[in-house]
Formats: sequence, structure tokens, C-alpha cells
Amino acid sequence: MIRLTLTADQSLWLSKNLIWGAPDWVIPVSIIAAILAGLTIWNYASQQTMGAVRWFAAALKIAAIALIAICLLQPMRSGTRPRPKANVLPILIDNSKSMQVKPKGANETRADVVSKQIASENAWRNRLEQDFDVRGYSFDSRITALEMSDPTLTNDGTVSSLSTSLRSLGERFAARPVAGVMLFSDGNLTDPPDANFDWSTLGFPVYPVLSSTDETINDVRIADVSVSQTDFESAPVTIRVKVDANPAKQKLVVQLRDLDQGKLVQEQTLTTSMSETANEVTFRFRPDEPGLRFYRTNVFAEQDRNAFESKDESKATTPISSSEATLVNNQRMIAIDRKSGPYRILYVAGRPNWEFKFLRRSLASDAEIQLVGLLRIANKEPKFSFRDQGVSGSNSNNTNRLFEGVDSAEDELVQQYDEPVMIRLGVKESEELSEGFPETREELFAYHAIILDDIESEYFTQDQLLLMRQFVSSRGGGLLMLGGQESFAGKTFADSPLGELAPVYALRSGNANVAGAYRMKLTREGMLEPWARLRENEAAESDRFAQMPPFTTVNAVGDIKPGALAVATVQDPTGDPQPAIVAQRFGKGRTTAMPIGDLWRWSMHRNPNSKAGDADDAAQAWRQMAHWLVGDVPRQVEAHVEPNADPNQPATIVVYVRDEAYLPLDNATIDLTITPVQQRTGDGDRDDVVQVQATPDEDAPGVYRAAFWSNETNAFRVHVSAKSADGHAVGEADTGWVAQPDAAEFRQLALNRSLLETIAKQSGGKVVDNHALTDFAAELPNLKVPVTETWVYPLWHNVWVLVAAIMCLCGEWGLRRWKGLS
Repeated sequence: MIRLTLTADQSLWLSKNLIWGAPDWVIPVSIIAAILAGLTIWNYASQQTMGAVRWFAAALKIAAIALIAICLLQPMRSGTRPRPKANVLPILIDNSKSMQVKPKGANETRADVVSKQIASENAWRNRLEQDFDVRGYSFDSRITALEMSDPTLTNDGTVSSLSTSLRSLGERFAARPVAGVMLFSDGNLTDPPDANFDWSTLGFPVYPVLSSTDETINDVRIADVSVSQTDFESAPVTIRVKVDANPAKQKLVVQLRDLDQGKLVQEQTLTTSMSETANEVTFRFRPDEPGLRFYRTNVFAEQDRNAFESKDESKATTPISSSEATLVNNQRMIAIDRKSGPYRILYVAGRPNWEFKFLRRSLASDAEIQLVGLLRIANKEPKFSFRDQGVSGSNSNNTNRLFEGVDSAEDELVQQYDEPVMIRLGVKESEELSEGFPETREELFAYHAIILDDIESEYFTQDQLLLMRQFVSSRGGGLLMLGGQESFAGKTFADSPLGELAPVYALRSGNANVAGAYRMKLTREGMLEPWARLRENEAAESDRFAQMPPFTTVNAVGDIKPGALAVATVQDPTGDPQPAIVAQRFGKGRTTAMPIGDLWRWSMHRNPNSKAGDADDAAQAWRQMAHWLVGDVPRQVEAHVEPNADPNQPATIVVYVRDEAYLPLDNATIDLTITPVQQRTGDGDRDDVVQVQATPDEDAPGVYRAAFWSNETNAFRVHVSAKSADGHAVGEADTGWVAQPDAAEFRQLALNRSLLETIAKQSGGKVVDNHALTDFAAELPNLKVPVTETWVYPLWHNVWVLVAAIMCLCGEWGLRRWKGLS
């Protein structure tokens, strides 16, 4: 056998795959062959004794002449083939946990099937290794080289980074010719690319190996979990669990468990159907304690209760005999952070009134709210008052008349005659508010909200008013303005910072207090605010307001400011509506106006149809409004976790640190203590506490970041401790999150055939039947590969050509002898 490698300068005649080695002989050989053929025809034309057989004998002889003539031209067949070992052929194998799934009726898992297919003794691998540089790789969270002589897979990967792994192969072999990538995977990737990603940009064809038959998977899984929190006391936390089941119609048990206390919170029964909206369970409950709590939702069929509840919850992948393909996706962990106090609210009133009594009584049952009262019980006297001068002794010119008769030893503690007399209630220290309303940022910013009740703007100095504005806009505090004789009054209020903070315009003239019988009701927008509602539906809310007593005094105010929200209105006997509760965002904080002068009437009224032990609506409303005021107020140290949608990437812990004036604090030391909620098992139970130090953010002052990644499904609690540059403790905070890589890994159990077909089509490859790997190995060298070589095979230098010519001549001679010719 002779094989020639052709170069471009060789003068060969090329017609597709046929090459003539002696093209100069074409004319002479053609002439000689034509003469010999003509003589043969003339000779047999004269043989009348042979009849019709003579033409068959002539054809055999002419065929022999043609074969010999063609051999003189040296015909050769050419083609291309992959240059041996020049092209790389990666074999990419999924090493994730989803490959452990066993389809219904199958005796082997997907991983077992793949292990047999890639075994070294298989003929298709030997065939490919003759022409290609075959290299093995496995992938889960990252791509890893695999020794193809002994391809052992653990299939313990928590994620399937299929997209990343394919692109990583493209980058790794960017300078090498790649014949294609054989892919053994179920296609359930955890790192989906953009919706418009074009797989042709990989630069090589992908050949997914799939079974030609569809699989049947029995599985129940939690498709999605959503959490919402409100200030609605009867249902502050709502968890909605969406369930998918195959087969579609099943009776399932859905549980909610408290991970911290290890107890069952609620259990419901769900009968699934073909409708997705029907396969949802809602849990409404109130956690026993505020702060960060972790819960787990479980779903399983009733016949699997024993198998599921006996499973070691610290190892989510523990195999257990059940009717499902896997129990890993039957559970989902949830982190709920109900911010805990204490929250401090400063109540400032222009005169003693019933409102403070009922407000204080309402908040006394709430351990998270601390109400500090500053009540004016006497106005300041004119500075140059000569009334009763000298009657009451030497101190009468210095102290307020309210303190007449007080021992001189107490002179330093009483207000002067030109200062109002204030009483403090609920203070933590003897010095707190001793000088009246705070005059420094540090003192005022220690509170989370301010309530102003029946007090005029002239009571505050201009510096205090500007400080109050900073408290809302920069500090992010809450401000509530209640109605009263001195509230929302006149041009002075309108032109002051309080008028700017108010969500309603103030009347610059006219009567500020309008008497009448006013009925309150929520607006349509107010019905959408959970903190403003006390009932679960609109009809119940309407009944509640119908039973509410009428109010007699409402401050007359102007229009609602742009961007403000009218939560409730009051109607006078003529039916004209006026604002009753108006709220708005102001800078980082929020302000609210309630221009009702006698809201205390609601607290004094009790529904005659109510029973002992029923909730006090007015008290509940005060608590919900108080929580709404302080709910979003920042603290000196705050932290939250930004989980990454990609399980391969770490979660980011973000810490905000502020000084006492709530300005960003740089050069702080941030120590993080990360504690897993569920302890690992093995080598003895141990508490895997991790200490991490956050680093400053390069772009934002007072912001610090730290990254933490876990490849295990677990809940993590983070304790933050912040210290200033001089070592002074700034504050502490707690946060947490849940890492659930298995949730993405087992989101879908069935083969993602559509995705693998898309990858194959766009990349230029094709889907390979796992039972036809031998045929594919024989076909691949004939497909388009980057590096090839041309080969030439001489057709004339074969025994069959000589045998064919001899057989033709022998046949012609035999026919002649048969007919008696020589």
C-alpha cells in the first residue's frame, strides 16, 4: 500500500476525491483504448455464428481494455482525516449529586450508567484515542482533571457549574485545536447563563450523550418559599411554600419547624393538582421572640413520614428508602430577622393630657419599645414680671411660681421663672433630658422616633428645630405630629422646619381647631398599609371603624404634600373629608401627621359586644404605629447578608458603622463571628465557629465587607462587633443567612434534554445516543475537525483491479470456446 501526502505545487488532476497520477498519458491511452475497442467491435460484428452472445463477449473484452487503460493513468483516491493526536477531545463528566438520582424502574443511577460508559475497556474510547488527544474532566463547583485510565467519580458535588465549565474549557484550550467536547450530564446546571447567551461562542462543538428514552422521576419538591413580615399583630410573619409533585396528584404533608428550638411550629395537608396556583401552603404565625430565627419547611408524602422524620437532619443527603428519587429537595431553610429593640421614642407634650396616659399604657406591654416622656406642666413666665415681687422671699424673682415654697437647697433643680416647667418620665439616667429637649446631635440621635403632641413650634429654639430636621433626614428617625390646641397652628408653624417636616401644608390663617363629630375611615391606600390595619379584610375594617367613637376636634390643615400618603380621613357631619393620618418619606426617615385633637376618646371607648380578654384596638393601633415609626430607623452598627444567586460564589456580609452623630465611621475594626446553626457530625460533634474580619469598602465610607462561602447546606448566624480606631466599642449587631446549594442542584430532576439539545445545535455538535457510542467514534473522524491531513490511496495498485481484468478476459474467452470459436 502506497500513501502520499500531497503538497500544493504538485501538478495533479483533482476531481473531488479522485486523482490521476499520470495525467500526461490520458491522450495516448485514450487513443490506444479506442482503437482496441473499435477492433474488438469490428471483430465481433463479423462473427455471425455467435448470435447475440457475441455482444456480451465484446463488452467483457472492452471492459478489460478499459480497466487496463485506467490503470495506466494511475488513479488514486484522496481524502482528509484528523492528524493523529493533534486535536484535543475533552470528555466532560458531571460529578454533582444530581447524578445519583435513580429513575423509576431503573436498577442503576445515572452516575452508574456513565461510569460503565466511560470505562477504559470500551471500544469507542479506544477508537477515539487513535485519532484524538482524549482528556478527561469532571465538574461540579469547578472543573477538575480526571485520569481516564481509572475514571473514578464521587458524585458528591453540591452544584453543577456546566456553563462555567464549558467556558473554562474554551479558555483553557484557546490556543489548541479542539475537535469537540463529549458531555455526560443531566443538563441540570446551577449557573445558567444569560437568556440570550449564544453557545456558538464556545468555539467548539459539544456532543451531549443522552439516553434515547425519556425517564420517569417520582419526586416531591419545594419549588419556592417566600417570606413577608408585617406589623399586623395577628399575623406578623407569613411564609408561602410552593410545592411541585410528580405524579401531579398526591396528598402531601407540609411542615414548618423551628430550627433554633427544634420543634414543630405548624403542619398542614396539601392535595396537589395540575394547577400550579393550587399547590401552595401558607403559614401565618408570630415568633415567640424577636431577633434572628431560623426555620425549615418540609414536604413529603404521608407514606414517607417515618423515612423523612428519621433522617439525620444534619446531613441533608443521607440516603433513605422512600417512594421518591431523592429527599434532598423536600426541605428548605428560612432566615427571619425580626429586628429587636429596645427602641426609644421621645414623647414631647405641651400640656398633660389623656393621650400620653393611653399611649404609655399601650406600649408598656411591648418589651421592644421604651417610651420617654417630656411633658410641660407650666409655661414660662414673662421675663420682666413684677407681680407679687418680694412677697415670696428672695427667690421669687428667680424661680417659677410653681416652685414657691420649695426649700432653697432645691433651687438648682427647679426651672427659672422664664423657663417652662417640664416633667420627665421613663428616663434611663438622672441627667437624661435634665435640660429639656435635646440640644446636641448625640443626645437627640439616641432616640429612634419623636412624638410631638399639642406643642407649638415656638417652644423649640431654631437650633433644636434644625436638629430635629437632621434627626429625620440624616439620622433616619421617625416623627409623629399629633393634633391639639397648639399643633399645626398658623404662619409660625408653616415657616418653621416643623412645617417643612409635616406631610401636610399648614394653614397660615384661620381657625386651627374645628369642632364637630368626625368619623374616621381608612383610605384605599391605607388598606394596603399593614401597620394601619387591625383586621384581615376590608369588611372587618369597615365594621371596626363603624364602632369607633366620633372625634370632636380636628386641626384644620391644608392640602397633602406631593409624595405623601393619606392613610386615613375623617368626615364631618356634612360629609366633607379631611386628613386624619398622613405619612411621607423625608430624607432617610419618615414623618406622620395625625391632626386629631382627642384621639384618646378611642382608648376610653370599649365595644359593648367585646368579651373579656379581647384585644384593645386602640392599644394595638398605637403599638403598630410605634413599630412602623422605628422599624426602618438605622442603628450605629447594622449588618446584613447579600446571598449570591450562584452557589459557587460566596455570600457577602455588609456592615454599616456610624459614630454617635450617625456620620460614617472609618478606620473601625469589624470582627465577625460566624456560627453554623446545625453542627456537623463526624469526628465528634463540634461547633465550627469561624472568626472573620471585615475590610473597608473602597467606594463607600463607613461600609465594611466580608465574604464567606460554604459548600454545605446550613444556616449561619453572624455576630458583628465594631470598635473605633481608638479601641472604643461602637456597637454590636446580629444577622444571618442560609446556604442551600442543594436547592439549586435538585431544582429539577428530569433530564434537561431541551437545554442539551440547544447547546449541541448552537455549538455545531449533535446529541449522541448513549447506545451508539461506537458508531459515533467511527463517525467523528469524518466530521469537521480543526487539524487534518490529506491522504492518497492508489486504486490501480490493488489485486481486485487485476482480478477484474482477468475475469473479463476469461469470460470473453469462455464464451468464444462455448460457441466453437478459437
